[in-house]
Amino acid sequence: MGKIRVGIVGIGNAASTLIQLLHLVKSGEVEGILHWDLGGYKPTDIEVVAAYDIDRRKVGKDLSEAIFSEPNNMIKLTDVPTMGVHVEMGTLKDELGFLTRQIIEPADQPPVNLHDSLKEKNVDILVNLISGFATRSSENYAKIAAESKVGFINCTPSIIASNHELSDQFKNNGVPVVGDDLLSQIGSTALHKAMLEWLNNRGAKIGSTYALDVGGNPETFGSLELRSRLIKRHIKSDTIKAATPYEFPVMAQPMDYVDFLGDQRDTVIYIQAKFIANADISIEVKIRVPDSLNAFNPLIDAIRVTKLALDRGVSGALESVSAFLFKHPPKSMPLGEAEKAFWQFVKGEKAV
Repeated sequence: MGKIRVGIVGIGNAASTLIQLLHLVKSGEVEGILHWDLGGYKPTDIEVVAAYDIDRRKVGKDLSEAIFSEPNNMIKLTDVPTMGVHVEMGTLKDELGFLTRQIIEPADQPPVNLHDSLKEKNVDILVNLISGFATRSSENYAKIAAESKVGFINCTPSIIASNHELSDQFKNNGVPVVGDDLLSQIGSTALHKAMLEWLNNRGAKIGSTYALDVGGNPETFGSLELRSRLIKRHIKSDTIKAATPYEFPVMAQPMDYVDFLGDQRDTVIYIQAKFIANADISIEVKIRVPDSLNAFNPLIDAIRVTKLALDRGVSGALESVSAFLFKHPPKSMPLGEAEKAFWQFVKGEKAV
């Protein structure tokens, strides 16, 4: 079915995970691929052919080197041979805050013409992995992708696929968009939703719940900016609320940065509920996950299914794919319903 030519915006920990594991997959050295064949596409069909960043420590370097540059702290799984893909200067449309200035060092050079670069490299899909605070930058990349007739995957908390004005631009240009905010393979949000759905299905009435986390990677540090924290809180809380058909108080957000955790994230989940005879139930769970590794399987699935949409001429926001793989999709669904809709789309039984 051919290769999937991918461009990446934001060469941080998630990009490092993707590049390292794709290299290991092609070497036959990785176990745990969730879906090897997805609509005829395999992980080995994914080729990263373009890369964009704004940090002086990454711009101009071969992608194989840039993924290990500071401030990245994703663990090194393997040496990646020279790829012949040089990181080009991206565009920063947002003002750096007090915290983000401590982790991002913008290069002093003009941005690349993204439209020309995407065309020259024949990019099929642009994957947005930039810092969560950069809302305007994410919107700018999305608009250029739509104009360039390139599929777009928004892994950040910025509202892109769920923004009707932006998704309509993709629809009008005949290309798909999915997002927003990638859902980890085994993360606190998915676990939290599953627990709430289970309690609801067992006859419990949820009274209140929270999920508070700390981590040690640059994304966690940057998410403590007030604007980023509010966006993340809104998205995480909304996706948790979608687990049940009724409202209840929810709080879900990053709380602090702990440097010695490295690329790990600790989350405490608390649920208060009642069941028969109004008896109280309380559940408290702590989960620790390797943050960036958790993105690999959902991301390679999103890439392959977005390519299926391109092959079929499906455009605009892919509701089924987004509901299954992202925290803030255009249309929220319970986990079981979202998974069913996802597979219906893969099999060609569902339009979007």
